[in-house]
Amino acid sequence: KSKKMGASILHFGVLFFWLLPATTSFEIYAHYPQSLISLYLRGDGCSLNWDEGIKMEQVSNETWMINLDCASNETNIEVKVLVGDKTWMLGSNHHTNVANASMTDIFPWFYTYQGTLKLIENVYSNELDNYRDVIYYLPPSYLENTLKTYNNVLIMHDGQNLFLAATAYLGNAWYCQDSLDQSIIGGTTDEVLIVGAYNTDDRINEYTYIYDPSEDAGGKGDLYLDWIESTLIPLTSSEFRVNIQRDTLGILGSSLGGLISCYAGWTRSEIYGKIGCMSSSFWWDSNDFQNNIIPNNQLILASKPFPHIYMDSGTGSVGEKECTAYTLNIYDQMVNDDGFIENDEVFRYVDEGGVHSESSWGPRFHIPMEDLYPSETV
Repeated sequence: KSKKMGASILHFGVLFFWLLPATTSFEIYAHYPQSLISLYLRGDGCSLNWDEGIKMEQVSNETWMINLDCASNETNIEVKVLVGDKTWMLGSNHHTNVANASMTDIFPWFYTYQGTLKLIENVYSNELDNYRDVIYYLPPSYLENTLKTYNNVLIMHDGQNLFLAATAYLGNAWYCQDSLDQSIIGGTTDEVLIVGAYNTDDRINEYTYIYDPSEDAGGKGDLYLDWIESTLIPLTSSEFRVNIQRDTLGILGSSLGGLISCYAGWTRSEIYGKIGCMSSSFWWDSNDFQNNIIPNNQLILASKPFPHIYMDSGTGSVGEKECTAYTLNIYDQMVNDDGFIENDEVFRYVDEGGVHSESSWGPRFHIPMEDLYPSETV
């Protein structure tokens, strides 16, 4: 009888073990360049919770790690690192897929709520034989966590109008730093490093890719884009901790800056994966962008994944209403003729009452940022 009971217990134990869900090991590493009392991890999934953290092991002066046991059916989890299980890392949650990898790296920051600006003066263009200043927005974590490298890089035109009233046209700046600081800390936008190239006295010619007889101007746009590729992108790579790659390199502007951005996205889709075209001057040269560039430059349709394209306009003036009509036509063309997926690969926004001015572009700048650079997801 005792032998039978022992066999039954053994059989039950094997069955119980067999019924336990299989687990996989997943490692999380946190990298931070300064001395900390301790780091903890909170989150959802893999036995984590948001109420009480698990202490991470410090494995070097700048690295902490934790090994999690995750159920075999778990996939996506979200986590945050805390100092002493009290001070939360800033920005969005860190997302990772535990089913497709065995580890992930986090570069947290805890104390810096604002980005910083840096100006590089007199950057020369061989293509255009002129000089311009370039102003950079470095996201909040940049100076605090010097171990972090940034994939998200956005090139913007009319750089003197983006951040500072002292240099902006009529003193009316976008204040991009305020929008980004708020959306990054709020967790709706991933961190982005902005490259703001100032315009020059030759702005109209540089921001248009074709001559417009009605304006008696235009046609240096490709030279300007060549300068961005030959000089501005390498300069940015040499001066800052960036990892520039096609899928996360963006280009964005307004008015003629919107036109040249959409043109760059459509004709140089191997370079840019994020395109922002705000109140774009699609009317240029009798709507040439819609009538000729889109149908006759189909290389973009062979690029996978498609670049993500954001377009917007206002309704607060006659010119902006015309822009809204042109933008809608182009949006429909991209969706219905070219196969872009709405609200995934192409986005459109109408600013009711918005005018053709920095006073409208700045307040809605967070919208293209949230569409093109949303807080990190798996």
